[in-house]
Amino acid sequence: MKDIILDQRLQAVVDLLGHGHTVVDVGCDHGYVANYLVENDLAEKVYASDVSEPSLRKNQRFAYLRGNEDRVISVLGDGLRPLKGKDFDTVIIAGMGGDLIIKILQDSFDQIKDKTLILQPMTQRSGLRKYLVANGFKIQRETIVRDKNKFYEIFKAVPGEDLGSSCDYAFGQNLIEEKDPVLKEYLLFLLKKNQNYIKKAAMSKTAKGQERRQYLENEIELYKELLNDY
Repeated sequence: MKDIILDQRLQAVVDLLGHGHTVVDVGCDHGYVANYLVENDLAEKVYASDVSEPSLRKNQRFAYLRGNEDRVISVLGDGLRPLKGKDFDTVIIAGMGGDLIIKILQDSFDQIKDKTLILQPMTQRSGLRKYLVANGFKIQRETIVRDKNKFYEIFKAVPGEDLGSSCDYAFGQNLIEEKDPVLKEYLLFLLKKNQNYIKKAAMSKTAKGQERRQYLENEIELYKELLNDY
């Protein structure tokens, strides 16, 4: 049987995890991550949960075909609610909007407040960082990957006190300190995008348009400031 090959985004997720004893993969979809973890001895057991029954069936079949059905446990339900009463140490939530991730964490906070979290938000990244820090988590490490023309930021958060951020939680602190080359690519990408947007915003005479322009100018200044350190 061939090894499971993950795309760059999902590979970065499992690399950041390292090793967990019992892992929950929320929104497991086809189950590639869950099965990869047990086959590569990165987890003893994985609860693969999904709110979509058709998606969960894909995971069940995939686990069965690979002989992992005893270690990849399929669970149908919303977020972490169906895991109430289950023992686990790590939670993966990848490929969802930041607001939805916050809602999932908040709805089951008693279950996750002492757990390791591996999170890959598609939107609202700074808002998710602020939520984690405000609720007793330390962002231990972040990584960023580029897959084609998309950039993905992945967080590893653990219980503890965070010392803060030098850029109001807009980007991962360790990525800034380490001068991560992919972060530089991302900053250049965002700089160019916002410079194009600001031309359109400058044409607007409305208060909302001017507010948008000021926001974009502030973002551009932040990108330039961070790029100056490279």
